[in-house]
Amino acid sequence: MPFEKVKQVAPKVSELVMHSILKAIDTGTIEPGGDLLPERDLAVELGVGRGSLRECLAILEFLGVIESRGNRKVVVKTAESARKALSVVRVAEQEDLGPAFLEFRRFLESAIVPLACERGTAEDFRALHAGVDAMAQDLTDADADRAFHAALARASHNPLFAALLDLADAKLSDLRVRLFRTPGNPEKALAANRALGGAVVARDKRAAKRELDGYLRLVEAFALAEKAGGPWYERKTRPGRLERRHLHLCPRHRG
Repeated sequence: MPFEKVKQVAPKVSELVMHSILKAIDTGTIEPGGDLLPERDLAVELGVGRGSLRECLAILEFLGVIESRGNRKVVVKTAESARKALSVVRVAEQEDLGPAFLEFRRFLESAIVPLACERGTAEDFRALHAGVDAMAQDLTDADADRAFHAALARASHNPLFAALLDLADAKLSDLRVRLFRTPGNPEKALAANRALGGAVVARDKRAAKRELDGYLRLVEAFALAEKAGGPWYERKTRPGRLERRHLHLCPRHRG
């Protein structure tokens, strides 16, 4: 079998899928210029869902390892491209890059939010509602927070942004879990996501950026306090208007 089966370790599945494909390229199992298996067959061989596979393929395409030719199979480029991509993945695996990934995530979501305001559909808004509802049902469920921000990325309708945010989130997953286990943080994150979702549904870019900044400050302050070894603290921020107005997303946008 040309590919190693991927161990289902959410939310790092797409990262592991990328490792398996890159290893197959680097070892010559897949020849440069050869076609990958059709998406359905490749997902079965790797033992993953097609959603995780698509996220991985989008990252590899962004890195120049593969390309899509219409509706044909995904085509592998060169082994040199694979080696360059592997170097990017190996850098991402370094344990001391937490601050860099927080900065990277801020950059990505700052680009995602205005696009979500412009391009979001009724289906996208329902996914945002579902993410907020899941958080409200279990305040300690860090994965519900991840799902909300993944839905926000998908609402941008730019698959590269969605895939790269998934990569960043995979590297920050442990931090997110610890944040949601700290008393008081889940409630703040829920309120922030409700406000952010409400701004996106209202297609208010300025407010959405402000609410995103409030959410990211919450996460970044927690990370900074952890690094300092002291108690968690939150930087003071002025409450945004939508934090008061949109604690529940407007029902008329539920589609």
